[in-house]
Amino acid sequence: MYGLSDALRPLSAAEEQVMLAVWACRPPASRRDISEKLAETGWKAATVLNFLYRLEAKGWVKSGKDQNRNTYTPTVTRRAYGVWSMRQRLDTLFDGSLAEAVRALVSESGFGQSELEQAMAVLAEKHAEAEEYDLYDPYG
Repeated sequence: MYGLSDALRPLSAAEEQVMLAVWACRPPASRRDISEKLAETGWKAATVLNFLYRLEAKGWVKSGKDQNRNTYTPTVTRRAYGVWSMRQRLDTLFDGSLAEAVRALVSESGFGQSELEQAMAVLAEKHAEAEEYDLYDPYG
């Protein structure tokens, strides 16, 4: 799964919300810490706990103990999940074409000039890295 373990099972939309809350907490996070990040959902403590059990069963978090309370630590970084999610959507919606996805984002997203310039800088940096690697001769 694009850098994630194949043993991980996909997240539902609600599980993704809980994972976002877990990532927003300092690890290891208690159920109470996670619930505070999810306050706007109105979910009861038992609901959050149920999601945390599911996430542990799916391999997204590891549980532990801190005195008398359970704690939860993500097994995957938010960035790794973001890359995996974007790649999955790119494959599904744009047949894997990064150029088509970028074209759609630039023309339809409403990004301003500043955001476009930042994106161009990232692409130029990545391009420079690729050129540097292409010039490297391990035998020379």
